[in-house]
Amino acid sequence: MLKGSNLITGINYIILLILVCSVKSFAGGFSAWQKESPYGHNMEHDGAAGGWVCMDLDTNRLCFQSFYFYKGYTIAQSVDRYYIINESKESFQQFTDKKQWRLAIKQQNLKPLFQRSYDSNYSGFLSDDLTLFIVFFPLPLFFPLLWLCCAASLLLPWSWGIGFRKHFTWIYPVVIIILLIYNDLPQSF
Repeated sequence: MLKGSNLITGINYIILLILVCSVKSFAGGFSAWQKESPYGHNMEHDGAAGGWVCMDLDTNRLCFQSFYFYKGYTIAQSVDRYYIINESKESFQQFTDKKQWRLAIKQQNLKPLFQRSYDSNYSGFLSDDLTLFIVFFPLPLFFPLLWLCCAASLLLPWSWGIGFRKHFTWIYPVVIIILLIYNDLPQSF
């Protein structure tokens, strides 16, 4: 059993660990991020209100509020600007008229069957703030522990809840794998 001073020291170490693991999150606010697009260009959001995402493309810096990836292109829009960005050629088309932009998307066959749109909250299932998320919302820790208990209990001769334990043991990893694949493939299709 921990004595009073050891308990306080342990709590101090935990608080220090939380702060060290979340320092990157505090740099530009909790919503700041910097990632590469699926086609290798730098994209970033500074965490400011308003939701502007900026992409560095050759010598240009394009800023927009929502976007999607499709066939090597990034299709983006803001309040008064619309873009069709060809990332492989590092070129872009800029529009000020939404109807012309939509027509250009249709003519270039860039309208996906399933559109996976993003905004300034572009981050995946496993983002940089995962440690901070788990500290403040420990529910994600419950499911791996439940899976571990279910898998271990299948080795024991218990008959209680055998159906749940069997199904949860294979369904949970399948869902995690699907989420990881979904996170790693941000393109529309």
